[in-house]
Amino acid sequence: MRTTLSCALVGALLLAPLRAGAADNGQAVRITADSLVHERANDTIRAKGDVRIDWQGYSLLADEADYRQSIDTANATGRVRLLRGDAELTSDSLYLNLATQQGEAVNARLKTGEGNLRVKGARLEKHGDDEYRLERGSFTTCDADPPSWEFTASDLDVTVEGYATGRNVVFSVAGVPLLYTPYILFPVKRERQSGFLFPRLGSSTKKGVSVDIPYYWAISPSSEAILDLDIQSRRGVGAGIDAAYLGESGSHGSGRLYAIYDTDLQRERVNLSGTAKQVVTPQIDFNADLTLATDRAFYRDFGEASGDYNRQSLDSSVSLTKRWESWYLAGETRFMNSLEDTDNSLTLQRLPELTLTGVGSRLGSLPLYAGLDSRFTNFYRREGLVGQRFILQPKLTWNADLPQGLALSAWGGYQQRLYQASDGAGEGAPSTGLALAGAMASASFDRVYDAGIGGFSRLRHLLEPSISYSFVQEKDQAGLPFFDYDDRVVGQNLIGWALTNSLTGRSEQPDGVEYREILLARLSQGYQLSGGRRDLLHGADSDRDLTDLRLELRLQPYKNLLIEADGRISPYRGDVTTAALSADLHDDQGNLVGIGYRRIEGTVDYLEGKLGLSLVKPLIFNYTSRYSFDRPGFLESFYALEYRHQCWSVTFTYRDRPDNREFLVSFNLAGIGNLGKVKTF
Repeated sequence: MRTTLSCALVGALLLAPLRAGAADNGQAVRITADSLVHERANDTIRAKGDVRIDWQGYSLLADEADYRQSIDTANATGRVRLLRGDAELTSDSLYLNLATQQGEAVNARLKTGEGNLRVKGARLEKHGDDEYRLERGSFTTCDADPPSWEFTASDLDVTVEGYATGRNVVFSVAGVPLLYTPYILFPVKRERQSGFLFPRLGSSTKKGVSVDIPYYWAISPSSEAILDLDIQSRRGVGAGIDAAYLGESGSHGSGRLYAIYDTDLQRERVNLSGTAKQVVTPQIDFNADLTLATDRAFYRDFGEASGDYNRQSLDSSVSLTKRWESWYLAGETRFMNSLEDTDNSLTLQRLPELTLTGVGSRLGSLPLYAGLDSRFTNFYRREGLVGQRFILQPKLTWNADLPQGLALSAWGGYQQRLYQASDGAGEGAPSTGLALAGAMASASFDRVYDAGIGGFSRLRHLLEPSISYSFVQEKDQAGLPFFDYDDRVVGQNLIGWALTNSLTGRSEQPDGVEYREILLARLSQGYQLSGGRRDLLHGADSDRDLTDLRLELRLQPYKNLLIEADGRISPYRGDVTTAALSADLHDDQGNLVGIGYRRIEGTVDYLEGKLGLSLVKPLIFNYTSRYSFDRPGFLESFYALEYRHQCWSVTFTYRDRPDNREFLVSFNLAGIGNLGKVKTF
């Protein structure tokens, strides 16, 4: 039986053992035990049997403990446990000053809930609330005993919610020493911490054996960077920095700078890329998007993703925008560096381009809306036609007020183009104007069904037919300068139709109602009454009256299955002119399968697939590949095999491209860091 006593009354009590007693020293220190004895001579409370001392968020548990009230110290022995938050210290014995939180423990083990850190040492010194020093210490994030891996050190300093540092460190796997380092530092904190990350190791036919040593820099609560030293046996030594920041009012930015002295080509090679958005005021934004490289082959040699090493050009832009209630003004400078041409002197640059747009403003109480699109562009290049173009296009839109489900709108406008050109065909100050018009009528029919199938309580079917008309005045523009296709507007007299079907399901979930679009299908086609048309994807049947029949489909019959299609069929030849098909199936366990097909007549024709398997735990396998039909062969294949353990994992990856084969090993220690590619932003 345990009762409660106040330490203020201890002096009035006999010095006999107290069964099931408790004491409180008046300073938020509470002691409970099976037996409490107060020794007046040295002002010590001796507690035995299931001892518990609580103070200032701490709890000390032991078989026996002596508490000296005058100097506020506790000396505990036998199954000692010190608890604070999710951190726990266990030891054979512990001497602790409750006021300063300083003390010493023998055969101590420290563990934290966050990161699952496990630290142990023959002798532990506690230097404060969360500061510890261990002699002959070790640490791991494995629960097993012995652990799968651990670091041992002659001296180990640990600050919970801070850093841990060690000297004369040996890394062991399954008890076998594998690596020695004179010093190590790693974070023991929920917040970001600066420090070295484990190096990245790899081998490829282009780079040879490579070692990348990264350093993570927590610059501030809103900015961070990774600096790395990249050593390649075949290409030399490079250095890079990846940085990102978050600013006020939605401002943000990120960038990467990488430079290497290529020993194979005997010259420096540099790449700079980044984006930034700076919100100057709620109405003014500054935006920058930069991609620069010292040579056209940089991405083919050092790019890792297909979107990098298959680049055709590098685009950089800087812009400033200003918004009003009904107006939008933007100024942009854009520079393009062609990676396909041997000389960039013929590449056309827009330096600068100004855009002023007026959104539809209603004219009084009439269902009429006035708008304006205008754009001024200065075209520059070192060789060839240069000059300026000004486009002014006012527009008037009418929206009919019809019963619910019906919509009718029409618009008309005029496009005036003015030029000032030199050094090529069309030089001088020519101009032209074109009349523009259009109309659209649509209807909407929907019906809701009580389903009770597929997990849905209700289904909503929506059918939307529409018909449209587009007119562009046909006019000879051969005498005008040609900077881009906006200088050769194709005359048009086109009628189009479309039919859209959608099916949406409603289901009741434990956390509320959920809606999912099960089906979205759209058929569309046009008929050319006169004039012509330009299809940037392909030129098939461009001189015929009927356009290709286009089908757009998005099907998601199950939450984890998605099918998408976008294709065009020639009504004259009956074949597919463009196609983009994909299907993805996945579960919540990491298993997935996906396939996609992409075809543009006369341009591209390839199949891509991906597979992820986690059926055989703890192995996870991923595979992606692209196969070209127009140039028979694989464009790229990527394999990854990961073995996951409770406190570590290792990943083997292999990438095979026609011009490069690369093998990487990524080793991850849970809660510590990873040996391999680091993606922070």
